Amino acid sequence: MRIDRATRPQTGQAGWRITTPAKINLFLEVLGKRPDGYHDLDTVMLAIDLTDTLEIYPAESDQLSLEVDLSDAQVVSNQELAREDKAWEIPSHGSGLHGNLVLRALESLRQHLDSCAGASPRAQMRGAHVILKKRIPSQAGLGGGSSDAAAALVLGSLLWQDRYEPQVLGELASRLGSDINFFLEGHNGLNWTARCTQRGQIVQPIENNLAIHGLIVHPPMGCSTAQVFSLVRQSIADRKQAQSPEALLECLINLPENPHSTARLSRLLYNRLGEAAVQTTEWVQRTAQRIDRYKPYSQCLSGSGSARFCLLPDRAQAETIAAQLQREGDFRAYPFTTWTSPSILDQTIQRTE
Repeated sequence: MRIDRATRPQTGQAGWRITTPAKINLFLEVLGKRPDGYHDLDTVMLAIDLTDTLEIYPAESDQLSLEVDLSDAQVVSNQELAREDKAWEIPSHGSGLHGNLVLRALESLRQHLDSCAGASPRAQMRGAHVILKKRIPSQAGLGGGSSDAAAALVLGSLLWQDRYEPQVLGELASRLGSDINFFLEGHNGLNWTARCTQRGQIVQPIENNLAIHGLIVHPPMGCSTAQVFSLVRQSIADRKQAQSPEALLECLINLPENPHSTARLSRLLYNRLGEAAVQTTEWVQRTAQRIDRYKPYSQCLSGSGSARFCLLPDRAQAETIAAQLQREGDFRAYPFTTWTSPSILDQTIQRTE
């Protein structure tokens, strides 16, 4: 995450701005269903430079409000497909169980702060207005909602406390969702690469010496995470043993940066949810076929889909292919490179007056 001061043009209010990334899953194994209804995972996540931006400003009351800006959202130009496209149906209200995850994160933080002993009178006016500029599509498996929620926890802390407490934010994140902790704790000193286990909330940053480039292709039909996981249960029961990311981790840590390393890493990509996602919508297979036209090293589903990605030798090739796919009008296409923003712990925060 990259943190800056911000000023709201309409009012001149001082606030905070965060740029926060998407992720891809280089490896994802489902180990089994948990008593709480979630699934235990073993996944390797990489943050990439497809980003959302959030700004937060004080409110005159205790109201939490969210304004969604889709001016930079990439849309499919095929008008018939665009009518059914759910990628940018972003709720802008509701802090309850089914509300927007940004507002849920802020409400969770506010309840924590209000419960702390010796809360100051300022706590009684903890309201906020958030502007969310979306570039990461939803129902894609790219972690956009989780990334935004992590950013909201940091923003709320800066607005209401002029600081953030990583341990507190980590605990709140683990209650809100499975991927949120990665965006707070996944920095390895150079970039954001981590092995995440249990529900995904146990984050172990791992060394990654490779500059990874690639292409994300996202169809106009998303995948329901709940439906994908319900379909994958039979494959878990039928398998002989779970897959391990050890070979992929060794590749990330030890290989020098060159095209041969990228090719080798591509052969180690794995996602247990891939077959289940294909059963959810025919667009997952269509996406795979479209990527195959360009003869990449390999390709893989990200998260629970419906986006797929492939790794490529350099950014220029990814940009060329993305431009061609965007002209064809049926898919969103995003070139990407490893996200190298500093850890939030390494950034100097200017206190407000």
